[in-house]
Amino acid sequence: MKSLASAKDARKESKQKISHRELSLAHRSLWFIIFIGLIFLDPSGLRRTGLAQGVAKRVTLDNGMVVLLKENHHLPLCCLFLCVRTGSAQEGKFSGSGISHFTEHMLFKGTKTRKVGDIFREIESYGGKINGFTSYDYTGYKITVPSEFAFAALNLLADMVKNAALDQQELQKERQVVLKEIRLNHDSPQRHSLRVLWKLAFSVHAYQYPILGQKELFEQLSREDLLQFYQAEYTPDNMALAVVGDIQSEDFLSLAKGLFKDFTSKKPLDGSSKPEPKQKQLRKVEEEFSAGLTYLLLGFHSVSLTDEDLFALDVLATILGQGESSRLYKTICDKKRSVYKVEAINYTPKEPGLFIISSLLEEKFRKRALSLILKQIERVKKKRVSEEELETAKNKITSDIIFANQTIEGQAQDLALNEALTGDYQFTEKYIKKIKQVDAEDLIKAANKYLNKDNLNIVALIPQDNPKGVKSKEVLSQPLSIGIENLSRDADYAAGGDIQKYVLDNGVTVLVGENRDLPIISLTAVFKGGLRAEDEHLNGLSNLVAQMLDKGTKTRKADQIADLIESKGAHLSYFSGNNSFGLTLEMLSRDFEQLFAAFSDLIINPKFAQSELNKQKAKNLAQIKTQEDNIFESGIKLLKSTLFEKHPYKFLTVGDKKSLKKIKRRDLIKFYQNFCVGKNMVLTVFGDVDKEDVLLKARRYLDELNPGQLPDINPAQEPKIQGLKLASKTLAKQQTLLLLGFHGTTVFGQDRYVLEIICQVLSQASGRFFTRIREEKGLAYTLGAYSVLGLDPGYLVLYAATTGENVELVKEEVLNQLHLIKQEGLSTQELEQAKRTLVGRKMISRQTNSSCALESSLDELYGLGHNNYLTYAEQINQVNGSDITRCAAQYFDLTNYALVVIGPQ
Repeated sequence: MKSLASAKDARKESKQKISHRELSLAHRSLWFIIFIGLIFLDPSGLRRTGLAQGVAKRVTLDNGMVVLLKENHHLPLCCLFLCVRTGSAQEGKFSGSGISHFTEHMLFKGTKTRKVGDIFREIESYGGKINGFTSYDYTGYKITVPSEFAFAALNLLADMVKNAALDQQELQKERQVVLKEIRLNHDSPQRHSLRVLWKLAFSVHAYQYPILGQKELFEQLSREDLLQFYQAEYTPDNMALAVVGDIQSEDFLSLAKGLFKDFTSKKPLDGSSKPEPKQKQLRKVEEEFSAGLTYLLLGFHSVSLTDEDLFALDVLATILGQGESSRLYKTICDKKRSVYKVEAINYTPKEPGLFIISSLLEEKFRKRALSLILKQIERVKKKRVSEEELETAKNKITSDIIFANQTIEGQAQDLALNEALTGDYQFTEKYIKKIKQVDAEDLIKAANKYLNKDNLNIVALIPQDNPKGVKSKEVLSQPLSIGIENLSRDADYAAGGDIQKYVLDNGVTVLVGENRDLPIISLTAVFKGGLRAEDEHLNGLSNLVAQMLDKGTKTRKADQIADLIESKGAHLSYFSGNNSFGLTLEMLSRDFEQLFAAFSDLIINPKFAQSELNKQKAKNLAQIKTQEDNIFESGIKLLKSTLFEKHPYKFLTVGDKKSLKKIKRRDLIKFYQNFCVGKNMVLTVFGDVDKEDVLLKARRYLDELNPGQLPDINPAQEPKIQGLKLASKTLAKQQTLLLLGFHGTTVFGQDRYVLEIICQVLSQASGRFFTRIREEKGLAYTLGAYSVLGLDPGYLVLYAATTGENVELVKEEVLNQLHLIKQEGLSTQELEQAKRTLVGRKMISRQTNSSCALESSLDELYGLGHNNYLTYAEQINQVNGSDITRCAAQYFDLTNYALVVIGPQ
C-alpha cells in the first residue's frame, strides 16, 4: 500500500491529524485500507500470525460503553483506540461550526487534575505516542505505549474523555491554532479541491461542511457551546474502545470497568443530518487557484459503509483507477498522456458518500481528459471486465488490508471503527468474503446504477494566469526543484529481528531476516548514489534511474511489469535520497518465487526505453510545475539552496526544469552501469522466508549482475556559513512558513544521537517550541525541528507555520529557545524524557518488515553494519548534559545560519 502522504515529509507535526479530508487522498478504496485490520485470513495461504495470536473479545459495560480486547504478544507494545461516534456530520444545531474538531483539540488541553501540557508530557515520558483526529462520522483518540505503561495510558485516556477542563483561556488560545489549521488546509490545492467537491455534491446533508468548520461559525463558538456538546456527546454509550497488544485481557477489562464505572450517559444532542436528496442533473464548478496544474475531480453519489453495493463499487474503483495496471492509468495517463496522475476511490463514510475520480493535468488537456474518463466509465457500464482484471482487483484489495494492518495501531483502529461505524467489530471478515463474491455482472449493474451523468459532480481547480499568485522575491538565484524528499529513508528507520548476512560471488550483500508472524515478505535493494552523485547539470538523474528500473527490461514491457506485480496484490516503490537510491517490493509470501525473479530482472536488465523516459521526464517536470502548491515543499527547496552553496545537498531529488530537460538516455545508462553493480548493492529480504531458500534464489537470479567497483563519489566540500543568509518568497497562501537552517552532521559518530535528542525536545508536544509558541501563545499550528543526516554533513531545520504578522514573534521565540539551550543545556527532566520517547518510538516504528529491511539495508550500505539498530538505545542513553551543550554550541551558531520566509505579501 502507498502511504497517505506519498512520502513522510519533514514537517513532523507535533500532533499528527488523520481525518476524512486526508483519507480522501488515500491510494486504496477509502476505509478498508486505512482502518480495517486482519481478522479474516485467506485460507489459500494467509495463515498464522501475530495478528491472529489473540481473538478479539467484545464486552459491553453496564454504562453502554463497548470495549474490544485483543492480545498480541509479538512486541511489548500496546495501542488504545477510542472512537466517539460523533463527527462533523453529527453536530446538530452546531452544524458547520467544526465543534467536533474543536472539542477534540481541547481534550488535550488538560483535565480537572492534569494541567495544560501534562497529557503530552506523561505519554512521552512513557516513550509513547498520542494523537487525535476528527472525521465526518467519528472522533478518534489513539495512544501507543510500551506495554508496561498500558494501564497508565488507559487511566490517562479515561481522565481525558471524562474530565476535560475546557478552560476558557486555553480555549481562546487554541481557537487561534485551529484558525491557522484552517488556513493551511485552504492553501493546499488537493484539499481545497476536495472541499469544493463535497460542497458541490451535498446541498442538504452535513457532509457539505468542512470538518474544521466554516470560519465564521467556528469563531462564534463559546465555551458554553463546547461544554454542552462535550457533555452530550462524550458519553459511554457513544464510545467504542479497542485495546490491542501485549496485555492480559481480563486484567485490562477489570481496570476499564473500574475507571469507567462512574461514567454515565446523558441526553444526547439531536445530531442527525437531513438525508441528501437524489441528484437530478449534472453539477459543475470551476475555480481559479494558486496552483501549477489543473486539479480535475469527478464525484458520483455513492453508498454508505453498510450498503450491499459497496463491494462492487470498491472493486470497480480498483479496476478503473488503482495502480498502473488500472484502466484509467493505462489509457489516459500512459497511452494518451492526457494527465500526469489519475486515481479512483469509492469514498464511503457512514452515510452515502462519493465515488471519486481525481486527476492532475495541464489545463489545455482538461476537455480531452474529461472525455476520455467518461468514455472509460461508459465502457464498464456496457462490457464485462475480464476475469484477469477482476481477480487482480480482488487480490489488490485483500493484500492491501493485510499490508495496512501489520501494526497494533492498525488492528486497534480496525476494531474500534468497525464497531462504531457498522455495529460489527468483525466487519472485515464480511467485507473480504463479499469482495470475493463480486462478479462481472455486479460491476455492470453498479456502474449503471451510480456512474451516471445526472449523478455527477465535476470540479476543476485551474491555475491562475500567474500560478504563483505574485512574483517571487528570492534573495538567491539558485534554480529550485519540487518536493520534500523522504528524508527518513536516509536517516530514521529502525530494524529488528535476527539478521543473517551473506556476500555473493559478484559482491552483492544479502541480508535475510526471518519473521513468520505474517505471510508477508519485503524485498529491498539499495545502492549508493542519490544527490551526492549529481551536479547541477545532472540533478535529478539518480531519481530518474530509480524510477525507470520498472519501466521495461529486455524481456518485459512496462505495462507487463505493472500487470504482474499488481495482479499479485504486491507493492513496488522506488526511492532516491541524499545518499542512495533503490527499490522496495512488498508481497505475499506465496508469490515469492515469481516476484523475486521479476525484481531481479528489473535490477539486472533495465532497458531505459526512450519512449518510457520521455513519459517519466514529463511527469517529473509536471511535479516541478506544482512546486509552489505546497508551502512546505516550497520552503524546503529554498532553504536547501540557501544553506548550501557547493554541496549537492542543495538540490532536491526530482531535479529542476533545466537539468531534467538536458538529461539524456545515455546519461541514465552510464549512471546505471557505474552504480547498479554488485559491489555497490545491498539486498535485504525480511519476512516469511527461509534463509537458505533466499540465498539459493539470490544466487540463481542475481548471478548475472555485473560486480563492478564501488563508485567513486567526491562531492564538492561545503564551506562554513558566513553570516546570516536570508531568503524569502512571496506565495498566494494564507499561512507564512518560517524556516531556520544550520549545517548538521553525518550518520557516523555520537553527535547524530545528541542532535536527535535536541530536536526531539524542540519538537515534542510537551517540548519547548510546542509549549511556548503553540500552547502558551497560539502563534503556530505546526512547528518543530529535525536533523537530516548524510554521508557528508547534513543539515538541521527548525520550522513553524504561522501568520505574517506573527513571523517576527515566532522567530524571536525560536532564537531565544536555541540561545537558552546553548547557555543552559537541557534540564534533567527534558533530557531523560526525550531519551525515553525516542527509544520507545523506535520500538513502535519496528513493527513492519519493510521499515526494518530499509534501515538495515542503508546501515549496511553506509558501513554502519546491518545490526546497527541494536545499539540505538545504548547510544541515546549515553548522551549527557555536556554533550547537549557542546553540540548546541557547535551546530546552532546564531550568527551564521540560513533564514527563509515563505508566504503572502
